[in-house]
This record gives sequence, C-alpha cells and structure tokens, in this order.
Amino acid sequence: MLGLMSFSSAERARLVALFHELGPDAPTLCEGWTTRDLAAHLWVRENRPDAAAGMFVPALAGRLDNAMAQAKGRDFDELVDAWGRGASKYNPLRYADSKVNFAEHYIHLEDVRRANGQTTPRDFSDAVSDEMYSTLGMLAKRMLSKSAQPVALFAAGYPRILVADKHGVAANGGAVVRVSGTVGELILWTYGRDAAEVTIEGDASAIHRASL
Repeated sequence: MLGLMSFSSAERARLVALFHELGPDAPTLCEGWTTRDLAAHLWVRENRPDAAAGMFVPALAGRLDNAMAQAKGRDFDELVDAWGRGASKYNPLRYADSKVNFAEHYIHLEDVRRANGQTTPRDFSDAVSDEMYSTLGMLAKRMLSKSAQPVALFAAGYPRILVADKHGVAANGGAVVRVSGTVGELILWTYGRDAAEVTIEGDASAIHRASL
C-alpha cells in the first residue's frame, strides 16, 4: 500500500515497467489504442501542452495529431523512458504531479493491466482511498451530469455521492440509479471503463457518462 504523496509517481513507474514488458502493440481499454498510442498520449499531454490542448479545442486538433504522430514514430522504449522521467524542471506539471496525475496515472495503468489479463482490483492505503473518494466526487459531477435519472454512487466505506439530481429526487427513491463498488472501481466506471467491478441497480440506460 502507498501513501498519497508517492501514489502518482508509483503508478507512473508501474506503467513504465508494464509498457516495457508488453511492448508497443499490446491492447488497452482505450478504444482503438495500443500501448504505443497510449504512451504517445501520455508524453504529449505532459510535454506538449500546446498540442494537448487539441483534445479540447477543435482549432488545435491538427497540432495534436502532428504531435501524436511524431511521438508514435519514436522508438517505443525510448518514448516510454522519456515519459517515465516526468516533466522537465521548467514544466509546471512537474510540481503538480501528485494532484494533476493522480487519477490519470491510475486510470491508464488499469487500462493496460485489465486489457492484458491483470483484472484483479488492487488494494490501496487509506490516504490514497480518501483522495480517490474526493476525486470521484469531482469526476462524477462532470461526467454523469447529463444522466436522465439521478445517479447515487456507493463507494464502500464512504458516504453516498448523488449526482444529476435535477429535481431534488429522494436519494433512496425509485427513480435513482445506484452504482456500488470500491472507490477505485467507481472512478474507473465513472471514467467510462466497463471493465470496472461495480454493481448497478436501476435503469442503467438512464446513465450518461460524458468524456472530459
């Protein structure tokens, strides 16, 4: 188990090792992406913010495509190691790693693990689980807000999180979709990963999981 301060860097190190073990052509849970695509995404996101903005700004999509193509054209192991060293000392992300990459590294490590047979959920320290719960609350508000019914998330050991409650429906009422699991699994599910181990009660078709 890991403390909060080391979690992001530890997940990075685990993902680097797994990338090297599996090579550039292994599957991931990111639809259409191999490990090469994911490694390129991680490097561009951290080292080319001018291009990474293309994920959100249509006018910059061409710059993102070019940066991704260049990254994917690099030697895979060299690309992985370059990302593994983290952002440069002049890059603000280097000093915000524990917050900015907390969920990013966890989710993408699971994208590779679970697409390659490592499907058992992991255990985490109380400090990491508490931060995951805080992260889950923020993610759920953004990614489940367009659901047709209120969605109640029940993370084991934590208070219920209720989102998309547009009309003040009682949290235990019939028109509520309940999703239960450990906090780590709920983060994965909220982020669109159906490989997560969760239980859904209610009208699952009412759930709308948006992308960021």
